[in-house]
Amino acid sequence: MKRNIDWEDLRLFLAVAKAGGLAGAADKTGVSSATLGRRVAALEKSLDVRLVEREARGYQLTAAAHDLLRYLEDMDQTARSIDAWKEGEGLRRRIRISAGDWTARLLIDNLSSFWTPDAGWLPEILADLRNRDIARRQIDIGIRNSRPKQAWLAGQKVGKVQYAAYQAAKVSNAAELGWVGLVEDDAHSPTGLWLKENHGTDAVITVNKASLALSLVRKGNARMLLPTFVGDAYPDLMRIDGPFDTMETERWLVMHQDERHVPTVRQAVSALTKFLKENPILSSFS
Repeated sequence: MKRNIDWEDLRLFLAVAKAGGLAGAADKTGVSSATLGRRVAALEKSLDVRLVEREARGYQLTAAAHDLLRYLEDMDQTARSIDAWKEGEGLRRRIRISAGDWTARLLIDNLSSFWTPDAGWLPEILADLRNRDIARRQIDIGIRNSRPKQAWLAGQKVGKVQYAAYQAAKVSNAAELGWVGLVEDDAHSPTGLWLKENHGTDAVITVNKASLALSLVRKGNARMLLPTFVGDAYPDLMRIDGPFDTMETERWLVMHQDERHVPTVRQAVSALTKFLKENPILSSFS
């Protein structure tokens, strides 16, 4: 029979995982390495799953441990929010906003366009290709590329995203530049699939995040498919093809039906809607 999970074991395991081992976690938590080792073993027993491989050079996390960490990060954020609330910062709700890498950067580049320090809510922006679970309150607002289908979700269309092919303006259009390819999770994104289908054999370099390609393109090392709100922001880039109708996507704000009328969520949605409907572009930092 499995033991009940001890929340303190979870907290200490998270500390061990973040520190990369017992010694670092001991420094952070003030709990001895021996005790931390026992708490990790107790957690493995209560979950009936191996979380670490005990090697000579220290602990190595298993695949199950990485899965568990995704939930523990949410738990840790909740705990820190409670601490902040306890210290008197809880008068304003922190609104968690999830978006793809490019859109997350768009929000950060233009933060003052939709949020000010005296607003009734605090932004927390998560760059993530995964559709975090709104039903379980992992996030408050998701910026998605399609209308939500679940009955418990509400959506508001705020625009569209177009894609075009870009290269550095200083490079001749006749130059035989290769393309940036995508691997791992980003390989399965619309951008990754388009690149594989149209230029899969032309990739001269591959990266695991489309956002890592921007510097390569600006320096004239390769070509890349980019959202136009990214590529058009840089005067040192030029379109060589597109926008492509088949790549165009809608942009939606998605939230839980029960939350859409909560004042702080409504304020955040209203501010984001106004901002995104203006078709903003990135700030072209050099």
